Amino acid sequence: MNNEVYGTEILPFDKPLTSRQRKYFVEYLSLESLKYCFGDNYSDFFVDDKPDIQDRNGLVGIEVTEAISMGDAQIEGEYVRYRIKNEKKSKERSKAIIEARGGRLDELSLSYPVKNGEIEKRLFQETLEKKMEKIEVYREKGFRKIGLIIYYAEPPIPFKLTDIKLWIDEVMKRYDDLYDNLFFLYPYAMIKYDINVQDIQITVIGKEQYNILQYNARKSLEKK
Repeated sequence: MNNEVYGTEILPFDKPLTSRQRKYFVEYLSLESLKYCFGDNYSDFFVDDKPDIQDRNGLVGIEVTEAISMGDAQIEGEYVRYRIKNEKKSKERSKAIIEARGGRLDELSLSYPVKNGEIEKRLFQETLEKKMEKIEVYREKGFRKIGLIIYYAEPPIPFKLTDIKLWIDEVMKRYDDLYDNLFFLYPYAMIKYDINVQDIQITVIGKEQYNILQYNARKSLEKK
């Protein structure tokens, strides 16, 4: 599917995602990205619940979460309300709330408050810390390998792979039981950190291909 076809096919998705739908969309996008980046290794995986992505043998489970600040989540929620409202005063009120929280809204796009590298690092580490307790839960369920995908909806401020490895290691050193693999997904790349062998790699996803992955994820969500 090229960009022209993508642009045409995406038009049926005229309704914004609710917070619950967005959760599932991120899970489907994560699975699509795993299959694209690592091929046959994830061909028999599917979206489920607790953990969010599983293999059909019930041996490998992957938790999925989104790195988003409370402020950005509030802006996102207000943007959904803005999109579904028809009354002018209601839309103006939602726009005012978004702008008061540091967002910016025009007819074509929504932007979030400006961040720096330190803010992104803190958000990433806080997101990881919140998911550390899931490891024990899933091991008790019988999963032999447990992974975590952290999704970030916008291209992050440029960093080195050694930086992201350090961010993860700073959190992991405080725990005894660790994830086997940790993934960082964002436009337009996916990073995989194999914690057992201390190997970190990045797979670049072209913009056109990333659009296709998003489209496929949305189609899967519509079928849910």
